[in-house]
Amino acid sequence: MATITIWRGFRSFVSQSDYENVIFNGRELGSVRFESDVDIQYRIYETEEGEVLVHYVERNGYDCTAEIYEYESLEAAKADYAFILRRAGVIK
Repeated sequence: MATITIWRGFRSFVSQSDYENVIFNGRELGSVRFESDVDIQYRIYETEEGEVLVHYVERNGYDCTAEIYEYESLEAAKADYAFILRRAGVIK
């Protein structure tokens, strides 16, 4: 499995940023993007230990906010993110 770096917090190209990097061994299962006035992207990862991470990134102009939601398994992630997992092609 690959070493993957994702981030959470606030990043800006015009002001001070406050974020942390999260590094883990795993693989990307899928992603989906919704574009409108605000660009929203979800990336779904599986760690080496079998945990599922949902990485949410919202871009609004020069500012970006990201969160990482952790689940014990894909089944557990489905409870909150079934629609996103379907759109990302992770589940049917």
